Amino acid sequence: MPGARWTGGTFTLEAGVVVNESIASSAAIDADKMQHVYKPGTGFGFVIGGTPTTREEIVFVASQAGTIRGFGALLYDTGTSTSITFDLKKNGSTVLSGVVTITNATADRAVQAGTLSTTTFAADDVLSIAMAVSSSTGAQGPFAFIELEENQAP
Repeated sequence: MPGARWTGGTFTLEAGVVVNESIASSAAIDADKMQHVYKPGTGFGFVIGGTPTTREEIVFVASQAGTIRGFGALLYDTGTSTSITFDLKKNGSTVLSGVVTITNATADRAVQAGTLSTTTFAADDVLSIAMAVSSSTGAQGPFAFIELEENQAP
């Protein structure tokens, strides 16, 4: 059988052999055998037309250890004189190598990705996103998000 081998008394399948269609909907696979992916975000309490002011929001409290896959931020409208930074924090300390800065030169609704310097978290870690506003003339609708993966049942 391609993609499978017997070694002693162990039958092993190679990666990619078992796909979604291979598993019956009634299989009842335990949640702790699956990856749990989340994409929590925040608009910091502002509507799309709202002018941003400095704020920080808790967006996730970890149930289990996991991995931060990514971070991004955007403004619905970057305005005419804007300088806003976004920072991702774990238990109050940044996990980015530098904040994400959005200015009026940034395209409207263009996601700006952060560069992660720390990618792991533990159970009970608190992840927050901070937005610091230096200038926000005409800026509207801030939004920031993280992409996370927990490898155990929530």
